[in-house]
Amino acid sequence: MRSDEHLLRDLGTRRAESAARALYRGYQRELFGFVAHRLGDRALAEEVVQDVFTRVWRSAASYDESRATVRTWIYGITRNAIVDAERRRGRRPPAARYAQDDDQGGIDEPIERTLLRWQVGDALARLTPEHREVLRLGHLGGLSVAEIAEALGVAPGTVKSRTYYAMKNLRLVLEEMEITS
Repeated sequence: MRSDEHLLRDLGTRRAESAARALYRGYQRELFGFVAHRLGDRALAEEVVQDVFTRVWRSAASYDESRATVRTWIYGITRNAIVDAERRRGRRPPAARYAQDDDQGGIDEPIERTLLRWQVGDALARLTPEHREVLRLGHLGGLSVAEIAEALGVAPGTVKSRTYYAMKNLRLVLEEMEITS
């Protein structure tokens, strides 16, 4: 199996199509989970992930392996694409940010579960962006401490500290909102 660095270099050659497929297969599911949890909108997440891979394709020549791993570089592009998507949809009502149509619910989902999801979304919105990000990457995105550290470009100890304080602050916010498990 070729390394991600080799695959990126191949994007500018006649092997570009197979390299693009391999990168897509390697990162699509993980990036989709990350983006969907950040945006709270699965359809928009699909668009953003497609945009990310287009940006990766176009920017492959600018990748510098001395500055970041391919994974960190792709996550940087992904974070920028998320910011762009959030700016574009800035006029949507706040409740739409937290509504999801996932495999576990949809139209038949109990109102209480939907309400709880919105309340937790509101509680998360009260956290700092750094705390929100580590919770979404770790608890919702399923990434390890090392993967989060690499994606954010910080030390693993920083991720652990942010996670601890994020959970502590989230509990406080949920208590203030009188939301219990």
